[in-house]
Amino acid sequence: MPAIPSPTIVNTTVDELCKHAPFDQMDVPLLRALAGRLRLRYFAKGATIFSPAEGVVNGLLIVQRGAVSGIDGADTVGELTLTEGEMFPLGAVISRRTTVLTFTAATDVFCYEMSLAVFQEVMDASPPFRQFATRRLAHLLDQSRRNTQAHFGAALAETQTLASPLKSLLRRTLVAVAPSTPIAEVLGLMRQKRIGSVVVVVDQDSAPLGIFTERDVLDRVAVPRIDQLLPVSAVMTSSPFSLPAHASLFEAARAMAEQRVRHVLVTEEGRLTGVVSEHDLFARQQLSLGSMAKSIYRADDVAALVLASADVRHMANALLAQGVDAGHLTQFVTTMNDAVVGRALVLARRQCPPPDVAWCWMGLGSEGRMEQTLATDQDNAIIFSAGADHIGTTKARLLAFAAVANHILDEVGFPLCRGDIMAKNPQWCLSEVEWRDTFGHWLRAINPQALLNAAIFFDLRALHGEASLVDNLKSWLAGAVVTQPIFLRQMAANALQVTPPIGVLRDFVDADADHPGTIDLKIYAARPFVDAARIFALAHQVYATNTADRLRQVAPKIHMGDDEVNAYIDGFHFVQLLRLRHQHAPTGSVDHAAWNPNRLQLDSLNGLDRRILKEVLHQARKLQARLEMDYRL
Repeated sequence: MPAIPSPTIVNTTVDELCKHAPFDQMDVPLLRALAGRLRLRYFAKGATIFSPAEGVVNGLLIVQRGAVSGIDGADTVGELTLTEGEMFPLGAVISRRTTVLTFTAATDVFCYEMSLAVFQEVMDASPPFRQFATRRLAHLLDQSRRNTQAHFGAALAETQTLASPLKSLLRRTLVAVAPSTPIAEVLGLMRQKRIGSVVVVVDQDSAPLGIFTERDVLDRVAVPRIDQLLPVSAVMTSSPFSLPAHASLFEAARAMAEQRVRHVLVTEEGRLTGVVSEHDLFARQQLSLGSMAKSIYRADDVAALVLASADVRHMANALLAQGVDAGHLTQFVTTMNDAVVGRALVLARRQCPPPDVAWCWMGLGSEGRMEQTLATDQDNAIIFSAGADHIGTTKARLLAFAAVANHILDEVGFPLCRGDIMAKNPQWCLSEVEWRDTFGHWLRAINPQALLNAAIFFDLRALHGEASLVDNLKSWLAGAVVTQPIFLRQMAANALQVTPPIGVLRDFVDADADHPGTIDLKIYAARPFVDAARIFALAHQVYATNTADRLRQVAPKIHMGDDEVNAYIDGFHFVQLLRLRHQHAPTGSVDHAAWNPNRLQLDSLNGLDRRILKEVLHQARKLQARLEMDYRL
């Protein structure tokens, strides 16, 4: 029988475990019981702790002091470093299998040992422990988001957070009418119930046919003086926008801004459960996405657009404080920036009208991927349609227009691109045929500049104008890329040149000798995910440009499991969150001339976020390992 630990040892063990997730969220009595059943083991530096050759693992270890190195014998995952509080080999214990990695003591190391029987008991008894064990990265990210909200959001504690589900706003019973109901009767019902909309349905179990709102009353009934005995179906708005009840308030806010609607139908398991209006959504918010979009669309000069653009940053900071996840937050920033760009082009048109041809202003890079953060410059281009005899004159007029637009955007807060990747550059204002020739040349040339251009331009997205021109170009590109496997292989080799800076004896290594103790989050943390997602999407003809969307859509094509793809997406979004938080931080005491919006001091991270970043960088290496295997690099 093992000796029963003394109360002092139990207390010491509890104190040690409480410093780390998930033990910091476990019930104290259960944690004390666990502490009494752990055994402390010592491994000398260089000792093998677990290896695939040993067969099915017989227990779980928690690092108490020192560092453990995990190495894949096939050299496809890279090195994993485990430090205090981390458990291993968690996946093997849960699956009752042999470990994939060989774990070695990188230093003299002490570990708490948990038997399989105790592990199963704790899994059954502690939901926080079970959730962490099965969704480790997601669990850590949830903790980090809560910490972010607590840090940034004290002043917003009384507001309804935009991370809440739509169903949290449903207070009234749904009011619905049949399509044959006379308009006069519907108006009386709206006045009686004091509501701004009714849903038009055939019956309670069918999908809604439409919605009738106060705007419809004005535009389709009062102004045209229509006969109010006509059925409401004659004046309703057909095919109303809907979202599931679990969707966030932010998703509804973004949809209202994008589609210029004031009502969203709420469904649960396919059944209509209610309606959320813009007033409902922003009743407790100081800033409305709807009103913000209006201020952008109504900006009549550059000065007004500058003020409207500043509101985007203010709202982004508020959403960051409220715990909105980075994926939604970067899409919000991009959506509002799209509106600013659209208005800037309207103002530019007044100064220098473009020719009367089909053309489209394209967003590239992070804007094309809908992944803009709070610090972003311009990456844009123009595609146009013109006959061979008119390409020169058409391009000249579009370049003059683009020069005005690029400088307006600079005044508004989007700095001119230092690499001159802007629509005013004759290289990037091209006809449909010229864009195809340019892309085709890059695919055949396979030189460093072509690879760099592909990483920017292949993330193209239509922002303003004739979107079909961009859609056709993307469709052509999807077919052309798969005929050039050597180009894709070179893209993969180029992507693998940037490796996440994870250390063996330390959590991180210095990737840049000129900036010790820092990490450029854009280059060394976000780029591995972005590059891999782009290459997989191009190889498998996935048209999406957003990194998360690319990974989701390509996953079944490359046999990537749900847990794996979710870990990659969660990891990428955490990096984006760190970038947003870092860009939120500058104050008057910061030297803005030297400040880098993506270079983070690692010492500024708390223990939890440092641990998550290390896990995220390991996920980035795993994703790169897939590229390495697929292209035999």
